[in-house]
This record gives sequence, structure tokens and C-alpha cells, in this order.
Amino acid sequence: MQKKYHYKRSTIYALLRDAKARKIELFPVVQKGPQHKRTPSDVQKKIIAYRKQRLSTPDIQFRLTQDGIDLSVSTVERILKQAGFGKLKRRTNKELGKTRDGKIIAERTQELNFTELEKFHVDCPSVGVFFFIPYILESGILDLIKECKLPESSDIGATQACLSMLLLKLIGGKRLSHIGSYDKEPGLGVFAGLNILPKPTYMCTYSCRCSEQQLMDLQQKVVSLFHKKYPAFYGNGFINLDFHSIPHHGDESEMEKVWCGAKGKTMKGANTIFASDGISNAIVYTRADVLRREEANEINKFVEYWKSIKENVAETLVFDCKFTTYRILDDLTQRKVKFVTLRKRYARLIKETRELPRGVWKKIYVPIPKRKYKRVSVYESQLRLKDCKSSFRQIIVKDHGRSEPTFIVTNNTELPLQSILEVYAKRWRIENKLAELVAFFNLNALSSPLMIRIHFDILWSMIADTFYHRLANDLRRFENNLAPTIFKKFIDVPGRVVYDGKLMCPAG
Repeated sequence: MQKKYHYKRSTIYALLRDAKARKIELFPVVQKGPQHKRTPSDVQKKIIAYRKQRLSTPDIQFRLTQDGIDLSVSTVERILKQAGFGKLKRRTNKELGKTRDGKIIAERTQELNFTELEKFHVDCPSVGVFFFIPYILESGILDLIKECKLPESSDIGATQACLSMLLLKLIGGKRLSHIGSYDKEPGLGVFAGLNILPKPTYMCTYSCRCSEQQLMDLQQKVVSLFHKKYPAFYGNGFINLDFHSIPHHGDESEMEKVWCGAKGKTMKGANTIFASDGISNAIVYTRADVLRREEANEINKFVEYWKSIKENVAETLVFDCKFTTYRILDDLTQRKVKFVTLRKRYARLIKETRELPRGVWKKIYVPIPKRKYKRVSVYESQLRLKDCKSSFRQIIVKDHGRSEPTFIVTNNTELPLQSILEVYAKRWRIENKLAELVAFFNLNALSSPLMIRIHFDILWSMIADTFYHRLANDLRRFENNLAPTIFKKFIDVPGRVVYDGKLMCPAG
């Protein structure tokens, strides 16, 4: 042994001595496995309780992990087997609460009853949206929703459906179908008075249950209410109007082909009209179902709409040369509606302008910040356009940075020449507003080729935009910031919604 295993002689004598004294065992019995179960009895009882709820082994193991208990799936299976439980029968996706793709099915949307609601606190991804609640209550828009009798279902009232739509607009950049991203956010559901937000299908089809008359009636009442509540947003003497084409990519669409500036080409789309205040840039009018043959007459529809709100049209309407026809301009003059627009250029008109003597031109200073050409040359005259009974003021502008002169036409005889130039130069503000609606309120993402849905969508974009104006007005040093900036700095912040049984408040 000494030679084979390289033991020293002294080591062998020591082992023999200890063996005779029974201090060591040369051939000990090896114990196999634990003598008792290492899983505590309370954990075993919890596993059995979970199985009685018809949870599968992986689900039980996941629940235990959430409870801070680290057990393997095989251990859970062994405990269940020893307790006499067999394997569960294969369950359908509906029984599992999952879709075919494995997504967990959200619970059914239901209206919250705050008289019976217990205290709670839930996390919210954009808790800043609750800052709009005081303005919503202040505006009185909830009473208008009830007054207009918008559609509702057994589980979701008209107020809750509209607040869900408003919420989606306030958090910006989302289509109606994207509301499914928040179907497990009870914090956002509480905003609309629901346990969770409605499903995408419900939101996309809700507008189909509304009529065009209902939406126009709601819009008229909302703007009338806003006009009384927030006169600063509607007190300017000028209203800018413009068309906007929303592109649609569906092959089966029955929409007309229109010029879509966003795509730079003619394609099927929804032709919409917007009107905004000249100073605040708040939207005062929207309509989606505008056919090309009806474009010229849309300004008359706006005039009737504005008269229903203010009884008369004291503001000067500002629009471009393609907005309507000369005949409509003559009608506006007969109805004493003031406007500022452009005259279409053609070769003979430009030639006659260039032949004007130098002495008839007058230099005018246009006080617009960041404008490169502030001193322009103007020539004013009276003219009567084709098929018109009335005469108009024509202001020809050159030396303003363009290769061709600009021809401004107006029937406002009281407005100073400098003010006319300044007013029309600021017409780009409505184009900026449309760009904001596209970028933040997702205006160009049609939820449907049905015009009623599009009108419903842009109506709530208008309402959400007004609330952003109202919030910005109360934020010192942020009064002139646009909705995307306000959202980024104040709304898009995670937090917690706390309900103490009486009052609800967001906590950052």
C-alpha cells in the first residue's frame, strides 16, 4: 500500500491506531438524499391553493416568484403529485386569458362607481394628464356631451367614451388603434372614469354611431362655450382659413383624389377645412367631408357657423387665392363680410404691373420679427374682378423676396395698408398649426376611410388643442409654447394616482 498509494509508513500506523480506537470508520455508510422535505409546509399549502384555482405548474411557479419564494418547476410538480393532483387538461386561449399571439386579454371595461370605490393607488405612465381635469370641469364640456346625447353602451357611457378619446389626444402621437397599448393601465382608465380604457375596436367604431349633425352640433356648442369661457383665445379681429388634405392609403377607399402636400403628390384622401384665431391660433372650426366641387362654398358654411356662435362676423377672414372664387368674394362683400386674400397671377397681369411708373410705388415697413425683407414696395388701386358687382382694394407688393409681385385683394376699406400686409404675412400661422396637429395630434393618420370617423377625430383634436392653450396660459414663461413642448415638460411624466376615498390626486 505504501508503494502503490504513496502513503508514508507513519501515516499507515496512525490510521491503524485510530481504527482500533474506533475514532474513524474505514468503510462508512453513505446517506442518500435528505431525511425530510425541505419545502416548508406553508409553501406547500400555498401551492395546493394555487392548483385549486386551476393554475398550471408554470403559473404557480411564477406566482411563487412574485411572492419571493424561489422554487423550481420540478419541485412544484413533485409537491402536487404527492398531494394527489394530476395534470390539468389543455385549456383554450380564452380560458387562459390570452390571445392567439400570447398577449394577455385585458379585463372588461366598466364604468367606475366612485360612491362605492375603495381607496387605491395605482401607477400611471403619463400622470401629468390629470392636470387637465380642472380645465375640463371648468369648461363645462361634460354637460355638453350629455346635452348632445352622443351614443353609449351598457358598460361605457357617452362621457366616458369621449373622455377616453380626449385622453388619447392629450397624450399625443397616437392613433385610435394604439389605445390598446394602455389596456393594462388603470391609472389612465381612472381619467375617463373607467377601470381600464376601452378596446381599440370600440374606439374606432364609436364615431360611426354618431351622426354628422351630432358632431356639428357638438362643435358649435363647444366653441360657443369656449368663446365665453376663454375670450382671450377668440378675441382677435382676424380668422385664418385653410384646407388640409389627409392622405389615405387604402385600395378600397371611395375618397376623391386630392393634392396631399405631406406626400407631394395627388392621391386619395380626406379634404378638410380648418379655421384658427389670428393671434392665439386656437382652432375655431373644423369639417372633414369637403368635396372638390364644394370647396369654393365652404367659406359660406363657415360664415353661417360663425354667425350661430357670435350672431355676426365682425372678424376679417384671411385665406389664399385658391380657397374660393371671385363670385363668392362678391357675395361676401354683399353680406358685409370682410376678407383679405390673394389674386391669381397670370402673364398679362404681371406685364402690366412691371409697366407701372416708378413714381406710383410707395415704400412700406412691415414690422414682423425675423422677416428678412421688412421694407417692401406697394401700389394700391381699386378694381372690379370678373363677374363681380363690387369693387375691391388691390395692393400689389414687390421687393419682398419673391421673383414675382404679390396681388392682395380685400374689401376691408378701414384697414390701414401696413396692417393689411402684416395680417396676410401672418397667415402662415395656420399652416404652423396644421403642422402641429399632424406631428402631435396625429392628424394625418386616418382611423378609417369613413368621413364621420375623420370628423370625430379632428373635432377632439381641436378640443385637446384648446385645453393645451389653456394649460400653457397658466404656466408662467411657457405661455407661448406649443402642445409638444408642454407635453414633454409637464404631461409625459410617470407617477401615481392616489384615491383616499374622497379626493383623487396625481403624485409625481
